Amino acid sequence: MKILIAEDDLVLQEMTGRLMNRWGYEFDMASNGQEAVKQAQMHEGEYDICLMDIDMPVMNGFEATKIIRHKLRYFPIMALTGNLRVKQEYLEAGIDDFLEKPYKFDVLFDKINELSIKVGEFYITGNQLHFQKGTPMNQE
Repeated sequence: MKILIAEDDLVLQEMTGRLMNRWGYEFDMASNGQEAVKQAQMHEGEYDICLMDIDMPVMNGFEATKIIRHKLRYFPIMALTGNLRVKQEYLEAGIDDFLEKPYKFDVLFDKINELSIKVGEFYITGNQLHFQKGTPMNQE
């Protein structure tokens, strides 16, 4: 699993990086929204999920999410924030889910796996069997 982590707090970066290593996940770390957009573009959106802090310097998580949604292929983005009062704004920006800080590690683990599950659909046309990959989230 490949995760993009956008977090400006150095302590939380260290903690989250250790968790990702413990869980066996590959990850890229960005210190602000602008770096997150650059990482996502550099990797052409090939992430299983993004953990996006909202309140960051240079560019916040709302703006970064809007840019990612307009420029790259879809991948789930989960807001990690201490402010869940603006859930509608998160949804309008293209964020798929939310986790309020401080969070429990097992809840983070479960949410990452829930949002990044790959689904597939088999269908038949004529005498051809087809497989289509997808994600559990609504890409619109």
